[in-house]
Amino acid sequence: MREIAWEAGQKFPPPLTADYIALSMVHPGLGHVHWHIGDRTLAGARMKKEAVSAGARLVVRIHDVTDIIFDGSNSHTWFDIEAGGREGNYYFGNTRPARNYIAEMGLRNPDGSFYALLTSNTAYFGRNRRAGTYSTKGLFVRGMIDMTFPVENIFDAPVYERMNRELAGIERKDPLCIAVLLPGSGREGEAGGLDSFLRNLSAALGKFGVNASMFSPRTVAVKGRGGKAGADRMRRVSGRLRDELTGAHRQAPFDLIHCHDRCSSHAALAASGRLKIPLVLSVHSTAYERAGHGDMDDISALICSWEGKAVRGAALVIVPDESARVHVTDVYGASPEKVVVIPDALHEGPPDDSGEPSAIGYRLNLPRDVPVVLFAGEMSHAAGADLLMDALPTVCRNHGTVHFVFAGDGPLKDELEERARRAGISGRCRFIGHVSHRDFRHVLLSSDFVVIPARTWQDEALARMAIEHGRPVLTTRQAGINCVVHGGTGLVTFDNPGSIVWGIQEMLFNPLRDSMLQAAARKSAGRGPSLENAAVQHYMYYEIVLRGRREHA
Repeated sequence: MREIAWEAGQKFPPPLTADYIALSMVHPGLGHVHWHIGDRTLAGARMKKEAVSAGARLVVRIHDVTDIIFDGSNSHTWFDIEAGGREGNYYFGNTRPARNYIAEMGLRNPDGSFYALLTSNTAYFGRNRRAGTYSTKGLFVRGMIDMTFPVENIFDAPVYERMNRELAGIERKDPLCIAVLLPGSGREGEAGGLDSFLRNLSAALGKFGVNASMFSPRTVAVKGRGGKAGADRMRRVSGRLRDELTGAHRQAPFDLIHCHDRCSSHAALAASGRLKIPLVLSVHSTAYERAGHGDMDDISALICSWEGKAVRGAALVIVPDESARVHVTDVYGASPEKVVVIPDALHEGPPDDSGEPSAIGYRLNLPRDVPVVLFAGEMSHAAGADLLMDALPTVCRNHGTVHFVFAGDGPLKDELEERARRAGISGRCRFIGHVSHRDFRHVLLSSDFVVIPARTWQDEALARMAIEHGRPVLTTRQAGINCVVHGGTGLVTFDNPGSIVWGIQEMLFNPLRDSMLQAAARKSAGRGPSLENAAVQHYMYYEIVLRGRREHA
C-alpha cells in the first residue's frame, strides 16, 4: 500500500494551498529547505510600500540561532538563497557543526533590508564527526530482580538478560556470604594469573552484594615425585583447612563454599558436609591432566582421588571450556547437568588509549571536531598519492572543515607539499613523514577514515589495522584489498580523481564510521571473556544452587 500511495502521489501530487517553509538536516554537512508561498500572500506583501521596495527579490534566509531566542534580527550569522519562485526546494552546505538553524522566506530590498513572510522550524545540525571516544558502559535497571548497577560492557547484555530470567522472584535482604578457597602455592605470597583473576573476581562480585572470604592453604612444594610422607602432609594440611573453615563459619556463617583448588577439594567437601552448606567446585584443570594422563606418584594419585570425590559431591562444577566439561564427566563421572562452562578471564585488558588521539591532534595542530582523513604509505605514483592530491581541491572546496594527514615518505613528498601550497590547501594538509608504530596507532585513532588510492596491488596490513580499530577504508579496485567490503567496512572506487572525490565525499557525509566503531567495539568485547561477564555468571549460579537447596529442604 505504501508503494501504491507513493506512485499515486508522484503522478498526481496534491495541490499546495498553505503557505509554509520547512528546514531539515540531511546530514551535518548538508541541509535542505523547501517552501511554498501563495500569490495572495506575496501580492499583499508587495503592497506594503513602507517595508517593501519595488525591486525587492524573493529569497530564503538561513539564520544561525544557536543558544538564542530568535527575534528576527539577532541571529549570529545568516546567508541568503535566491528563491527563484513561489515554491521550490534547495540543498545547501553547512561548515559549522553542532548549531541550530532557522529559515525565513521574505523579500530583500535593494538596500539590503529584509521583510520576512514565513519562518520555519528550528533544525539542529549535529557534529560532522562523532566524539573521539566510544563507550561500552551502560546501566542495568531493575527487571525481574531488585537490582540497579553499572554495566561496563553493553555487549554482555545477553548474560544480564539470562540472569534476570533465571533469578526472577528471588528476594535477598542480606548479602550473600561465600568462602572462597584459592589455589595454594609453594611459597607464601606467590601469585599467578589464576590467583589474580580469582581475587579480582571476588571483588567484582561485590557489585551484586556478595561478601567473599578468601582462604588459601599454606602448602610446601614436595621435591621429586613425592611419596607417602608427602601424601600424609597433604592430609594434615587439608584437615587444618577444614577446621579453619568451620571456625570461620561459626563467627560469620557462609551460604556456600566455592573451591578453586584441587589440593583443597577434600577439605572443602568435608566442610560442606559438616556445615550443611552447598559446595561449588571450579576445575580449572584436572589433576589427571596435570599428571600427563598416565603414571602418577602418591601425591598426584591422592589429589586425583580427592578431586573426583569433590566433583561427584559438589552441587555445581564450573569448568573453563567445553573440552574440560567432557573430561570431568568422562573421567570423574560427574552428572552432565551439574557441570557448567564459565571461561577464565585471564587475559590482560587492552591498554587505555584515552586522551592519546586528542594529544596527537594537538601535536599536528588539527582543529577540534573536524573530520580527519589519513593517507599512509609510500608517496608514489603506484600508491596513488598524486591521485589523492588531484582530488583534494574539489573536496576541500565542497567540505569546509576536512583535514588530511599524510604519513610516510617517498619520491612525491616534496612535490605533493608544493601542490598543496599552490592550491591554497596547505593549511588542510599535514605531512608528518615516518612515525613510530605507537604514534602511528594514535594517528589512526585520531582519523575518521583511511584512503588507499593505489594504482597497483597493495598489502592489506594497513587496511586490516584500520578496520580492526573501527576506521573504514576508501580504496581502489586496482589496489586488490579484499578485506574492504564496499558499503560495509569501506568503499571501493577506481584509480581516477573523480572517483576518489566521490568516495571521499561519500565517506564524509555517510554514517559508515559509526557502524564501524560499533562493530570494532563488538569485536573487541568478543576477544575474550570479561571479568564482569564471569562475575555475573558466578553470581547467577550461586543463587540457582541456593534456590535448589531451599526447594529440596
